[in-house]
Amino acid sequence: MPYLRVEVTGPIDPAVRRELLTRTAELFAEITESPIERIRTEVLELAHDAFAVGGIPIADSGELAPFIAVEVLAGRPLAQHTALIERVSPLVADILGARLDRTRLRITEIQPEDWGIAGVPAAAARRDEIEARAGG
Repeated sequence: MPYLRVEVTGPIDPAVRRELLTRTAELFAEITESPIERIRTEVLELAHDAFAVGGIPIADSGELAPFIAVEVLAGRPLAQHTALIERVSPLVADILGARLDRTRLRITEIQPEDWGIAGVPAAAARRDEIEARAGG
């Protein structure tokens, strides 16, 4: 289920897009201890005049301000959340050549009954893993 989306103003060089997709997936899998086959990553390219920081469009400031949205099933340890923030943010900033202080990351937890895997709620499809993380 782990899902990671990087939103950034474009245009993005195809090699940079590929590097973002690959390296964030590898790091996400490592941190969450998930098989990489389960990791979903996306790079969403925004128009320079469609995104602003402090009311100033990126087109006017000329500085990238990447936004990273992460979705994980609820119940993951806080240490994983912290590692995602501390390790994914600088990786994305580095790949894009953006300033780290302009990079933001948000983690959203999804309840296992609210996420589907192969037409089945994750609560059923990943029951053993979810129970193991919960200590039960």
